[in-house]
Amino acid sequence: MTMRERIGAFVEAPRIQRFITALIVLNAISLGLETSPEVRARMGDILAVIDWVVLTIFVVEIVMKLFAKRLDFFKSGWNVFDFIVVSIALVPAAGPFYILRALRILRVLRLISVVPQMRRVVQALVTA
Repeated sequence: MTMRERIGAFVEAPRIQRFITALIVLNAISLGLETSPEVRARMGDILAVIDWVVLTIFVVEIVMKLFAKRLDFFKSGWNVFDFIVVSIALVPAAGPFYILRALRILRVLRLISVVPQMRRVVQALVTA
């Protein structure tokens, strides 16, 4: 097995995908908490560290997938989606670009593909 294959197998392993899913949920919670001035005043430094660690792990995940899959990485819509959302999160949060960083909450949509119950909920919402 080549290095690319080993890295690809590692990053696609179910336990790693569960870990990434948990980080997506943690990131969504921390982003939600950042919207409260009171919480930000009390826990701003902790939230910033969580944000930095989670974003770093997301970047490492994407780099590993890019290394393993090369251009085939972009054949998966979810990979392209993750790449765009994580890239936007790397934009400095200043001035008009601050709103772009909030778009990383969209990565929660990945849960639709991971959690079957979420698919049913979204399908029910669309049907209604």
